[in-house]
Amino acid sequence: MWRKFPDWLIYLVIVIAIYTNANRVAEKIDAPPPPPQLGPMLPSETPRDERVVVNVKRPDSGVGTAFAIDGKGRWMTARHVVDSCDEVGIDLGGRKVLRVESFVSEDSDTAILTGNWKRKPLANDLYNRRQIGERGFFFGFPQGRPGEVVGSLLARNRMVVRGRYRSDEAILAWSEVGRTKGLFGSLGGLSGAPVMDKDGEVIGVVSAESPRRGRIYTVAPENLQELLKDRTATPESLSLNTYGLQADRLRRERRIAQVICIVN
Repeated sequence: MWRKFPDWLIYLVIVIAIYTNANRVAEKIDAPPPPPQLGPMLPSETPRDERVVVNVKRPDSGVGTAFAIDGKGRWMTARHVVDSCDEVGIDLGGRKVLRVESFVSEDSDTAILTGNWKRKPLANDLYNRRQIGERGFFFGFPQGRPGEVVGSLLARNRMVVRGRYRSDEAILAWSEVGRTKGLFGSLGGLSGAPVMDKDGEVIGVVSAESPRRGRIYTVAPENLQELLKDRTATPESLSLNTYGLQADRLRRERRIAQVICIVN
């Protein structure tokens, strides 16, 4: 013989079921993203590495990104950002610009900027081997405004530069997997920015991009070892949940800053 349950009990069971299901959905939404699929260690460079040909055109006034590399007023950016500029400056905010001297490298797409404004350097890790599939975090000023990009390490390539000057160097190729909301198109202005690993350590400098292929190319770590010798900075780990806030803080502290190139 069936027993009739009171209406309030039926309603209570329905409410509990809805609440439990909602919590499960929320847990699924708020769950952290899965870790990247890591592959083998990045191989050493070989003559078979894919070539990336870049044509450096006649210089025009423009902007890029730089980051502090020691506590003595030295910064690093990409060579092509400041090469052949008549004047180079670092944006200090509030319409203030620090004029700096630039010294370009003949061996890699890097340049050192020197001025009398000292900032705490970023930590770096240029000796440990990298792993295919690991994440890289790119902080700077794409399109001339603050922004970030996340990439996944693909391979070791070789960049052949022609045009205004010539060079041939090892680079790392990254596949773009995410960027600042509302940032579309080219990442111009991100050149010279640091790429940082999950530990918050610099492992390269943005050198070029291929928007059609969704690729970002960075100076290989071994080409930075003689330039980034300050090992005193303490790294701060990065994650997909926090990297945007940390990028904003580094820009606010002007440890990552915008570079201005003026061509008369």
